[in-house]
Amino acid sequence: MNDRARVVVFTCNWSGYSGLEAAGGARLGFPASVFPLRVTCLGRLSSGVILKAFEKGAAGVLLLGCPPGECHYQFGNHRAEEVLAEARQLAGLLGYRREQLKLDWVDAGDGEAFVTKVRDFIAGLNGK
Repeated sequence: MNDRARVVVFTCNWSGYSGLEAAGGARLGFPASVFPLRVTCLGRLSSGVILKAFEKGAAGVLLLGCPPGECHYQFGNHRAEEVLAEARQLAGLLGYRREQLKLDWVDAGDGEAFVTKVRDFIAGLNGK
């Protein structure tokens, strides 16, 4: 895989998206092949939605949300971990590698961390 491989990044409405906005405001870049999708809360995602990204051609799916204990809906972090485990199990049955699906946390407004996590995820897809 390379920097042109399509990567879907689901961001929660709060910390994840705030990190994306901060990155844009600071003009911090990441590959144009990254498609951020804002959702209300990562805990509201289903494994089916995550797998649909792979079906539509994503090389990897990254979920970026509020750090543990900081979820605006209280349950989101825990639920996102459950959904990730289910999606990883199903993705494995479909032939996807564990590295192609990841859940991580980003503090609100931390654009540098957002970009670093996206770039590190892409590097992991590339085996670097």
